[in-house]
Amino acid sequence: MLEIKWWLLILALGIVFFMLINRSVKQPLKWFGYGVLYSVVGAIILFFVNLLGEYIQLHIPINPITALITGILGLPGLAYLIAVKMLWI
Repeated sequence: MLEIKWWLLILALGIVFFMLINRSVKQPLKWFGYGVLYSVVGAIILFFVNLLGEYIQLHIPINPITALITGILGLPGLAYLIAVKMLWI
């Protein structure tokens, strides 16, 4: 039974290696990388907005959704988050 598990592991690693060489995983990983990059940029922008917002009691929580909205949409996304925060909460 142990020998079968090793063969399954080797088979799975072979398939992953083949996919990497074949570039079938490259495009989704590229989009995932862009998403992570935009989320980090959005989180940094929200951090500075929260620092400046202390003077007017404005705090936007930094979580993956707000960071992604700010990172992808830029200033319009940030304006949207500020409007939602000021109008509804």
